Amino acid sequence: MTKHNFEAETGRILELLTHSIYSNKEIFLRELISNAADAIDKARLRSLTDTTFLWDDVDFKIVVEADDTKNIITISDNGIGMTKDELVSHLGTIAKSGTKEFVEKLQKAKEDWEHNLIGQFWVGFYSSFMVADKVEVYSKSALDTKAHKWSSNGKSEYSVEELEGDDFPRWTRVVLYVDEANKELVHDWKLKELIKKYSNYVGVPIMMREYDSRTAEEKQKEEKVMPFEQINETKPIWKKDKKDITLEEYKAFYQSVSNDWNEPLFTIHNNVEWMVSYKSILFSPREVNMYQNLADPHLEYGPKLYVQNVLILEHAKELLPIWLRFVSWVIETNDLPLNISREMLQDNTTLDKIKKWLTKKVISELASTMKNKREDYVKFWSNYGKVVKEGIHYEYDLKTDIAGVSLFKWINNSELISLDEYLEKSPEKEIEVELEWKKETKKEKTIYYIIAKSESEALASPYLAQFRDKNIDVLVLTDPIDSFLVQWFTEYKEAKLVSITSWDIELEEKTAEQKKEKEEKQKSMKWLFELAKNTIWAEKIEEVVLNDNLWNALWALKTPKNGIDPQLEKMMKAMGQEVPTQKRILELNSKNPLVESMKTEFEHDMKSEKLSDIISYAYMQAVLLEWWELENPAAFVDLTNKFAKWYIG
Repeated sequence: MTKHNFEAETGRILELLTHSIYSNKEIFLRELISNAADAIDKARLRSLTDTTFLWDDVDFKIVVEADDTKNIITISDNGIGMTKDELVSHLGTIAKSGTKEFVEKLQKAKEDWEHNLIGQFWVGFYSSFMVADKVEVYSKSALDTKAHKWSSNGKSEYSVEELEGDDFPRWTRVVLYVDEANKELVHDWKLKELIKKYSNYVGVPIMMREYDSRTAEEKQKEEKVMPFEQINETKPIWKKDKKDITLEEYKAFYQSVSNDWNEPLFTIHNNVEWMVSYKSILFSPREVNMYQNLADPHLEYGPKLYVQNVLILEHAKELLPIWLRFVSWVIETNDLPLNISREMLQDNTTLDKIKKWLTKKVISELASTMKNKREDYVKFWSNYGKVVKEGIHYEYDLKTDIAGVSLFKWINNSELISLDEYLEKSPEKEIEVELEWKKETKKEKTIYYIIAKSESEALASPYLAQFRDKNIDVLVLTDPIDSFLVQWFTEYKEAKLVSITSWDIELEEKTAEQKKEKEEKQKSMKWLFELAKNTIWAEKIEEVVLNDNLWNALWALKTPKNGIDPQLEKMMKAMGQEVPTQKRILELNSKNPLVESMKTEFEHDMKSEKLSDIISYAYMQAVLLEWWELENPAAFVDLTNKFAKWYIG
């Protein structure tokens, strides 16, 4: 037996690993199984040029065993094996470039998700020391007549000793003496769980003993060695041909990986061999999945990422945009190195291409489902619509496509409607446009909407009156994100999105006679306009105008040109953002019977307290109709009581 000291950098890495800086220690098994699979791949490759290399040992497999009485885990393979020199060079030295950088990153990692640094710097084997206080590696190379044993406690040194010859041409066995802190790992059920989670699709059978269901008394009476069973699937479902998979198999796979016992809304199965090669199966849920938390976009999301049959990331955020965080399950590509880290993934052109293709594919599938399975899609939208609409904000180039698969409430029907369906029903309006220094008539459509906290509040708006009279649809936007979206998503397929509270709403072109009549009426009401502006305060009101399409409301408030929607203003203030003081346009409904009474009172006493009270009270009503908070609720109550007294008295 010979003893060797670890290199300085290797010793530092072992010290960091031994002190358990990683929260996800269980990846040690993934790393050792990956190493075993690599050894088998090397043996296969060698056999292509040396036909006698494998001898009769062609039944490749990886065997995992646990002894919970001795806290020992063993991982064996019949791969290429290692000579004594290879044991020293592979396990005693980290001879790769970047070791110093790796040590620095390890020290900073702590409880971070960067456990893939292990694979990035080729030190997967050393993850064993996160769970074991002693590791032994027994190996026999086909190029050596002797087997050797490598042993270390992961501190300053390791030893290598020669073993007696072996009839088998090549093999490797890694034995972990698991420490007390991690002994919960030394159970067959736990190891099977980890294999299913991280290495289920390694292309080599992973074998473990079958479960012994006998009682302790039965086991004591008769000693029995349980046979081996295969734990993993060597050919995952996403690598199979689509024509060989039934809908029931897709459904069963989805339910097994998502814990959602409903059918998925849709399944996307891709097998792409082009500029970038990848295989994937993605599912969208239809119902709410209690195991998913989509409210917080900072939580882990994204499909599993496999490279060369090995799980690299549990949640690959880099493969789908944040607004598709409800989509899962798996993507595999061989166009990435097995040792890639999360940091390297962030600027990887291969993943960028896959992400773009998958995003477009999901949008296409949403559009198809909305058209062909409307009832299912409506159910999906009620659960995930708010998340999908985030995409209109995040995806500049795709915002029209995402808006096209969005559904909205509207005032004339209880069912949801898409923007394309809205445009089919909306009337066209002829406008004059200048094209190449000449005027032409162009037909234009407009998408009208109202933003409110709830549907009932929207339906109470006096501004809906003229739209109902002309049977023009209005979208009711009640999601918090809507206020932000309409600030910059102002057009859909050349149709402008316009709030019904905008300053310049004109549903029909007025005749010259109608325009003249309105001007004369406004002149006759000038006294009331000036009085209202002075009573309510000029700093709140930009101007007072006439609008006889307000139902039974006396006043209503509108947003001036380039102004901020009041709902967005409220949200911005709630988030602590600075919002400049904004004047409003006050509109008067001359058809309201109070106007005539106010005129009479004005002619009697232009400084009448009653007249001032009516104006103030009507303004407060306009504020409430706009779902804004009153500055002085007590004043509103006092005026209400005063008017009630007048009415009764």
